[in-house]
Amino acid sequence: MKDYLIVVDANYPGRARELVSEISQLSPKPVRFVFDTHAHRDHAYGNIVWTQAGATTFAYQGVDNEMDRYEPARWLATAAEREDVRSLQLKDAPRPQLVFRSSPFILKDSTREVQFWFLGWAHTRGDGFVWLPKERILCTGDAAVNGPRNKLWDANLANWPRVLSQALAFHPLHVLPGHGDAGGPEILIGQKQFLEDLYSVVRQQIAAGKTPSQITPSLPARDRNWSPRDLTQDLAIIYSELIRHEPAGDVPHEWK
Repeated sequence: MKDYLIVVDANYPGRARELVSEISQLSPKPVRFVFDTHAHRDHAYGNIVWTQAGATTFAYQGVDNEMDRYEPARWLATAAEREDVRSLQLKDAPRPQLVFRSSPFILKDSTREVQFWFLGWAHTRGDGFVWLPKERILCTGDAAVNGPRNKLWDANLANWPRVLSQALAFHPLHVLPGHGDAGGPEILIGQKQFLEDLYSVVRQQIAAGKTPSQITPSLPARDRNWSPRDLTQDLAIIYSELIRHEPAGDVPHEWK
């Protein structure tokens, strides 16, 4: 923007402090807004660092709802593991200061327009996308990653590919994923195909009467970039969603 900066994702507190310093060396403009793409710790737990630095944190309403659903348990568990979280001496995850309920939420000035979209429940109930229409840049959060970095516990696996289809309808030229290297629309396409292929494998083997331990994944070569070495956990999550006829994120679970 002409007079200020927007940061996508608050990150962990420690990394947020590093970014505050690094950004100040790159630009004289202040960071006015920090957008949480979703509620997971590596994307939102640094909120308080940014607010202390003078920024306003914001997100789609679903991010706040996810925090109400899973916090403070996840915050306290992370504090036991990470000094940067523990040192804040907080009993709960800091929420985004502002939330929007209708999509898109737009920030613009004389030089640029930035749109913030919720396209549906995919990786989490609150997945936010950042779209720069003039530049055709799309930031996806973890709704799309570039590599074997998917976490499925809070997801709606049946709906996730539909969300990615909507993201592809923007016709982005540049895609900045939640994890992994930036690229183009091939990231969205590959993420979508991986999820569809994995879902199809589990559904077919359920129809054949197999239990989770009996399911043998057989994915096409196109999924190699997104497929972890061990698919056991992902298969079990999809199996549960299909058997229970409800999104994986609605099934009681612990973050691992």
